[in-house]
Amino acid sequence: MSYTQRLLERQEKVGHPVRVGVVGAGQMGSGLIAQIERARGMQVAAVADIAVERGVEALTKAGRTDVVVETDLARAAELVAAGTPVVINDGLLMPKLPVDIVLEVSGVPEIAAQIAYASLLGKKDVALMTVEADVTVGLLLSSVANAGNQVYTICRGDEPVECLKLVEYAEDLGLTVVAAGKGKNNPNRPTDVPEDVMEEAKAKNMNPRMLCEFTDGTKTQLEMCALSNATGIPVDVASMHGPSCTIDELATKLIPVADGGILNRTPAVEYTVEGDVAPGIFVVVRSEDPVVTHELDYLKFGTGPYYAVYRPHHLASIEAHLSISEAVLDRRADFQTKTWRSEVTAKTKFPLKAGITLEGMGGHHVRGWTVDAEEARSLNAIPIGLVAGCRLTRDLPADAILTYDDVEIDETRPLVAMRRLQDALIASHVI
Repeated sequence: MSYTQRLLERQEKVGHPVRVGVVGAGQMGSGLIAQIERARGMQVAAVADIAVERGVEALTKAGRTDVVVETDLARAAELVAAGTPVVINDGLLMPKLPVDIVLEVSGVPEIAAQIAYASLLGKKDVALMTVEADVTVGLLLSSVANAGNQVYTICRGDEPVECLKLVEYAEDLGLTVVAAGKGKNNPNRPTDVPEDVMEEAKAKNMNPRMLCEFTDGTKTQLEMCALSNATGIPVDVASMHGPSCTIDELATKLIPVADGGILNRTPAVEYTVEGDVAPGIFVVVRSEDPVVTHELDYLKFGTGPYYAVYRPHHLASIEAHLSISEAVLDRRADFQTKTWRSEVTAKTKFPLKAGITLEGMGGHHVRGWTVDAEEARSLNAIPIGLVAGCRLTRDLPADAILTYDDVEIDETRPLVAMRRLQDALIASHVI
């Protein structure tokens, strides 16, 4: 039975649709709000944004004409319960409203992690769109959710989740996963800074730093690290190979060196550039049975024993609400961190002088660089998600991996405290 049918059955039973509380009404949040409002059996019950006018505009564009901006929390809760959409200015208050699930779309890891943690402590399910937060403290968040009978999930639509679905499909078919990943949508320019992408960002109505996070490669590192930590599949080499590759070449390039490919060990998380793989996602598999190999060849799946399972698209905000259905109806997460297999460290873009306050992702100072989590621990590398706002304590050359010894970090920041807790729990084998 489809999600829609089951959501409508639920609505008839409980007397109201799934009430979604959305935190963040920017470009992505606005798209999600519109999509949820089109879905039968769920609705946006509340929106939180520091600029309340953005929340009002997003709901209005989605067809709601009864939007109320409310500062009194008790009154806001009454309105939500009565079916009137409200806009509040503090996302940390969202769990206090009678919503069924909190959908975080802030795009800011510091905020996203706090929203997720507060929601889980408030006994609310959480659907997260900010993968940067998950790659920093996702194991802690998933552990808290699973221990408390809440659902914490990364939303469908982005490459890590859709790629996981292909991995699961391949495994269900009894095929051996050799590589899994995505085609990179943007050019790969590791030293890009926001000014380099300013005009393109304006044309796309994007924040230049967000676009820079794509073009300098950080976003791809984050997404593939998330996939690694959800599946346990490592990276083959630091930062991955990132070869130029077409769809037709996937099953000949992303295979072991011994068989003519580029991988030193398998399985591996990877990404490709150029070619025609983007905006798709892929899994390269090996058939271990000659009968199955013959059948797959006969069915024109490729030429064995290696094959590419490929999906040509990912639909971002259009698919995200499917994870809400999965969480509410089946009490399951579409995607969550299961193990700390990989880490996105911060590599300097240029030589940096001691005393500067570091910018985070998509800025002028660092880019993402994925390594094995054990290697990151041995280097004492600081996760890129914690870098913003740190003070550099010594000069560093270009292409240096930042360590905790290189910076002064504000230990009072909630995200830092959460990461310290996660590290301690990992070290003690609690999670």
